[in-house]
Amino acid sequence: MQEALLLHRQGALADAALRYSQVMRREPRNVDAVFLLALILTQQGQVAEAQKLLRKAVKLAPTHGLAHNLLGATLKESGQFDEALRSFKRALTYKPDLFEAYTQAARLLIERGEPGEALAIHDRALAANPGRPEPWINRGLALHAIGHLDDAVGSFDHALAMKSDFFEALFNRGNALAALGRHEEAVASFDAAIAAKPDLAVPFVNRGNSLLKLARREEALASYEKAALLQNDLPAAHFGRALTLEEMGRFQDAAAVFDHMLTLPMVRGNATFTARLHARRAAILIELGRTEEARADADAALGLAPDDDEVLYHVSNLDLLVGNWRDGWARFEHRLALGVGVPEGFKPPPFPRWTGAPLGNDLLILRGEQGIGDRIQFANFAAHLAKLGNRIVIWTNPASASLLRTVPGIERVITDLAEIDASGGARWLELMSLPHVLGTTPETVPNNGPYISADPTRVAQWRERLGSAGFKVGITWQGSTEFRLDRTRSLPLAVLAPLAEIAGVRLISLQKGLGEEQIGEVAFADRIETLGAHFDEDGGAFADTAAAMMSLDLVVCPNTAISHLAGALGRDVFLALPRAGDWRWLLGRDDTPWYPTMRLFRQTTSGDWSDVIAHMAQAIRERATPK
Repeated sequence: MQEALLLHRQGALADAALRYSQVMRREPRNVDAVFLLALILTQQGQVAEAQKLLRKAVKLAPTHGLAHNLLGATLKESGQFDEALRSFKRALTYKPDLFEAYTQAARLLIERGEPGEALAIHDRALAANPGRPEPWINRGLALHAIGHLDDAVGSFDHALAMKSDFFEALFNRGNALAALGRHEEAVASFDAAIAAKPDLAVPFVNRGNSLLKLARREEALASYEKAALLQNDLPAAHFGRALTLEEMGRFQDAAAVFDHMLTLPMVRGNATFTARLHARRAAILIELGRTEEARADADAALGLAPDDDEVLYHVSNLDLLVGNWRDGWARFEHRLALGVGVPEGFKPPPFPRWTGAPLGNDLLILRGEQGIGDRIQFANFAAHLAKLGNRIVIWTNPASASLLRTVPGIERVITDLAEIDASGGARWLELMSLPHVLGTTPETVPNNGPYISADPTRVAQWRERLGSAGFKVGITWQGSTEFRLDRTRSLPLAVLAPLAEIAGVRLISLQKGLGEEQIGEVAFADRIETLGAHFDEDGGAFADTAAAMMSLDLVVCPNTAISHLAGALGRDVFLALPRAGDWRWLLGRDDTPWYPTMRLFRQTTSGDWSDVIAHMAQAIRERATPK
């Protein structure tokens, strides 16, 4: 027995197993030999044989807590969850300080959807091990798993009060804070975890994820690169690098990272993940003007994972961009399974989802989704359906309600489903699903003319304030930084300098909030008219913007909600686009089926706005020069 124990400690498992077997032949009731041989079999992956020995062990020694615990582990591995849980509980009955049994039992309960009992198990572990930080960590992990994130952070804090540099507590605290959206605190917690264990890659990845959420892209990239240096075969490190490079507009570098990832054995062994990488790389290749290669990537993704929601959604963006709307809108529906545009905790209305059948006198409730620009753009379909004699209700957020109430023909705009009396019958659908249901193509986008209108009182006020002098050009340049590709769509105010040099042109800023600070930084600041501190402060989103636009000769903007507002109002719009641009603007054209009064100006080189602004300036000069 002593020889067996020594060999076991030295890792000579086969020789130790032989000695334990010799002991058992001479002493069949030697429970220690039976248990330890079962332990070796478990370590060697011989779960079924180990389980037989462990059943014998607990029969020989019913109070052997370690044997009950190991039996529970083998039962769990073989899918016998109820019996495994009973074994873990017996282990704790006979050995109340067996920390591993608490952990195993609680994890199993969470997997079974019994978080309340799992927490009770963790509370017992805390009572049995009052001076140890580990039970607090496990309790925190359980709380995180069931979505009680604030309480999870509190549990990790308890562990850290006992041991301030405990890696597991710091790392998991960072994960919980990130899940709460408290990314500044998460980064600090990951930094402390890294200081405790600087050679692990995953904390650098998670730190990079939080930095990316904070738009601290250079720091995020450095964090991902450190992770990749520590563990080059870690897909998450390279994936984070690729996404960050994409957000920075470094498309060539991002494509190279995807190229590398697709060579990793860990990736190539996972068909679904490989498919998702192909779909992601396709979007990068489009930005680089490599359309044929992008299509090949999309086809490869569909071949590997034809039913995967993420693959289908990403491929839909390529389909829509190149005008393949028949397939594109169908695949775009998979956004819903991914939660794109679906609020947290959303419950579908208690009405049938509309599939395109005649509505008769039933209401059609259209749920607005994603950003205000998307709601404005797709409200065109609401106007179209109302014009056909249907009873249309738009269900939207309070910010966009005022604008959408001006859509012609709709019966009502609501912000709460409880406002609807649907006793006469109703159907519902997401607003952005209408093109799929209607079979819309680039040639059949409804042309309703202007389908949003500004408040007449405000229009009159802004007309008087702005006057009639000069060629009035409304300008914006900065979108919301919450959009992850904002760096590629927004443009620095400074690049609009050529517009300020055109005789007779008045530049009128429609920029609100973020981006306004750039006015004081440009040499042509004295040529920019601002509309006051109280601009757009009341009346709902863009109330003053819409009214002021009605007195402008032209709006110049990047791909933000302002572009959709101007187009829906029927104002002349010059839209500045990156090389490929968003899927809704298609490829290779300077007009758009969405807004007849809009003209598109595209980069010829990714990241370079100079040619876009030069062409705009020439077109404005032709318009502004008196005939």
